[in-house]
Amino acid sequence: MNTEQKQISKAYELVRFVWDNENIGSSSYMRLNQLMRNALNLAIEAQLKFDKDDIERMFKNFSGGYWFHANTNGKGCGEGFYSNACKKGNTSAAQSYEAFYEFKPFISLKGYRMHERKELRTKDRRFRVTGFDFDTKKIHLVSYDINDYQEQGKKQLHNFDNKEWLEFRKQLKED
Repeated sequence: MNTEQKQISKAYELVRFVWDNENIGSSSYMRLNQLMRNALNLAIEAQLKFDKDDIERMFKNFSGGYWFHANTNGKGCGEGFYSNACKKGNTSAAQSYEAFYEFKPFISLKGYRMHERKELRTKDRRFRVTGFDFDTKKIHLVSYDINDYQEQGKKQLHNFDNKEWLEFRKQLKED
């Protein structure tokens, strides 16, 4: 092996192995896309180490535009992988996604990364992260009255850049 050749991470190696060895071919791109999503999620959930540029390289080298999925707010793609990495505690995968979009994470006071569908609360409101805007580097949340469990009352929309988030998070109660 050429010593100047970059070592690849185990996460990238797994996803590349699936890409190189799938036998679905052109018979079903839907099945291939699901297989690739499963491979990347498996790498995340197996706590495999990711290099900073892995998500970007996977997107580019393995036709990620077809299987990363659009984010629910329509601003970017692959946010489901980021949420999975945050929930499963795979920090290197989360950092690789952050590098892919060149954004700083939004961290709770207890050190958790915010991700889509993460729920938080204050004494009078319940908040849920609805996603990120990678162009403006903001986090988006929706909130309801603390007692509005059906979310049928008046909602409020919030967005914060990192500096605003650092101030806002001081009022949150975390479990």
